[in-house]
Amino acid sequence: MKNRLIIAVLALSMTAAYSCKTDKKPQADDHRATEQHDHASHKDGADDRKQESVTFKDEKTGQVYDHYIHVKAALVNTDAGEAQKGARMLVTALSENDNADKALQFARAIEASEDVEAQRESFFGLSEEITGLVSGQIASGAVYKQYCPMAFNNKGASWLSSEEAVLNPYFGDKMLKCGTVEEVLE
Repeated sequence: MKNRLIIAVLALSMTAAYSCKTDKKPQADDHRATEQHDHASHKDGADDRKQESVTFKDEKTGQVYDHYIHVKAALVNTDAGEAQKGARMLVTALSENDNADKALQFARAIEASEDVEAQRESFFGLSEEITGLVSGQIASGAVYKQYCPMAFNNKGASWLSSEEAVLNPYFGDKMLKCGTVEEVLE
């Protein structure tokens, strides 16, 4: 029995290590989430990556999601200043939503911090709240809920993406591709 437990733990560890290997490929620019809303201020010229098009039932939700993706891309790029800019726009968009008090608190925390690790911690809570706001609001296209089991000392964390390819906002280039698609929201 003890041997089976050890083997199971080793197998799980090897699976996590394989799927979450360090990958120093060019960073993401996953901020162009909808056809209607576009920011063009991220580094690395990664705009040539194929972006999935997603539209929402109302424009306000689309704006919230677009700014969320802007923050996510900045964290993938480990760019605290850009995350603050995206969060500032997200705060404005969330201020117009009556059901977004918790999301607004997380966005304000990202906006106020210059520490990318602190921003990533707030992004975890923000992701949970934004998932609730966009669920059931997608008019066309898909949003990918992704999960990294190694985030926050192996506690794990989820985030949303406009593309199926995993680009991890919790580790950036340290473990860029660590994670899997957990759910497709349509």
